[in-house]
Amino acid sequence: MEFGEYIRSLREKRNLLLREMAANLNMDVAYLSKIERGNRTARREQVVAFAKELKEDESELVKLWLSEQIVQMIKNEKQSTEILKIAEDKISKIVKYKKL
Repeated sequence: MEFGEYIRSLREKRNLLLREMAANLNMDVAYLSKIERGNRTARREQVVAFAKELKEDESELVKLWLSEQIVQMIKNEKQSTEILKIAEDKISKIVKYKKL
């Protein structure tokens, strides 16, 4: 499920109207609608606000959002799986170095 679709499903599960949630987030209704439809990308601070408004785990929402950002960036690359493996290796080295 795409990030925007997930946000919409959470909003609907909590019986929040689009305009209610937009008002609670101090966000334009049309902009929130575009995020839910996948026509706009939410910013990280908006993801955090969504988590608070929808009473969801912030780290889980951020992970979903970030993973979608990565997919959008490399989805048309022929070697996307290899790119992800290289990135994973680099991240492992960074984490290991920080622990020292």
